[in-house]
Amino acid sequence: MIVATAVRTWELDRTPDLVDLVSSARDAGHEVMLIERPMPDAVSVAALGRVYDIVAARGGVALEAAAGNVIDFEPGDDRLQAASRLWRRLRESIAPAGPIGAGPIAVGGFAYRPDRDPAGPWSGFPALLLRVPALAVTRVRGRTFATAASAGAEELLELAPTGVRAPAARRLDVTSVRNPVAWTAAVETAAKRLQAGDAAKVVLAREVVARGDGVVSAGMVARSLRAAYPSCFTYLVTGADGTAFAGASPELLVRRSGGRAYSQPMAGSVARGANEADDDRLARQLVESAKDNAEHRIASQFVADALREFSRTVEAREPEVVRFTNIQHLATTITAELKTPAADALDLAAALHPTPAVGGWPRPAAEALIDELEGLERGWYAGAVGWTDGLGDGEFAVALRCGLLWEDGARLYAGVGVMPDSDPARELEETELKFKALLMALT
Repeated sequence: MIVATAVRTWELDRTPDLVDLVSSARDAGHEVMLIERPMPDAVSVAALGRVYDIVAARGGVALEAAAGNVIDFEPGDDRLQAASRLWRRLRESIAPAGPIGAGPIAVGGFAYRPDRDPAGPWSGFPALLLRVPALAVTRVRGRTFATAASAGAEELLELAPTGVRAPAARRLDVTSVRNPVAWTAAVETAAKRLQAGDAAKVVLAREVVARGDGVVSAGMVARSLRAAYPSCFTYLVTGADGTAFAGASPELLVRRSGGRAYSQPMAGSVARGANEADDDRLARQLVESAKDNAEHRIASQFVADALREFSRTVEAREPEVVRFTNIQHLATTITAELKTPAADALDLAAALHPTPAVGGWPRPAAEALIDELEGLERGWYAGAVGWTDGLGDGEFAVALRCGLLWEDGARLYAGVGVMPDSDPARELEETELKFKALLMALT
């Protein structure tokens, strides 16, 4: 049974650095989460400690109190939809819904396969975790709010950084978990299977292990990623086993704001150039690439079609090239006017995830190929991270450009969209380009 919880929200006179805030809280032994995007209309949230967890459980999702005892349960094969139903019950008992930043909020994410419990190196992360923190610090359009959901939570704002207690890593020893030759052979096999009609597209990922000669600080990694990729979603989620999941994602899975929903699927990539003219030349190659356009069209069409079930109208712009620090992507911005009552952010995420941009198409055939050919535990890689509030609004980013960190190393993940005409050597080069984003942030 859910017990009513008092929530207190106030506006802060100063805006703390959210990465510093979560780093200090983690050093002090608190569980932390961070979702940050320094864009004009974006919402950033630092979550410190916990009051409730909505967490994957056998046959559905459970609501756990801070002590770990189960106080509610929602059955369902689709854990995202079950989590949405449970969150609706919980948020009504916590406090009246208010505008963004001024009420209850749940922060977290879910694995690429929410129906499977992650194993191996991902044992510290459940298939789904949405947390009501003891203290949430939310930055919204230049204003900063704090929301305390437990007594004394405001003291977390005063935690002082302890700094790294041991020398930081300066060198990395990077090893592919799977031999690159074997991985490119898997890409070649996948392309042949697509040519035979097994599927239209499949995404295959690689995993590398980077071991440092010193400490790999999760806070420093998040800070470096934020500086290097300022238009991306920077995120950090600590695991129950002391690991941390961090990354800088360029891709919006879904945002719900009142009666509107937004998504921006990305598929099709090319490197940045040495200068602006080189950038433009490479971008033209991307726009003119039959392979990349076909790959992107599958993803954007799926997202638009999935949103129509919930919407009065859906508008998809023409694909554009978006540039990040070391890579360019084809992207389509999709806007939906939702039916009344508007579907919650979690319901929309359940309908969209996984998009063909991270899985493939058709979904069952692509999943079978991934299970057969990929040979790794994705965990939360290519899942999603984000937040949802007391009104059902929220924002979830696809968990890309990411790594699972421990004290002196990390497991890094990068994937590519394989099409019938894919060149395995080029796909390998694309994964190396994506790994570079994280490797630079680890030291």
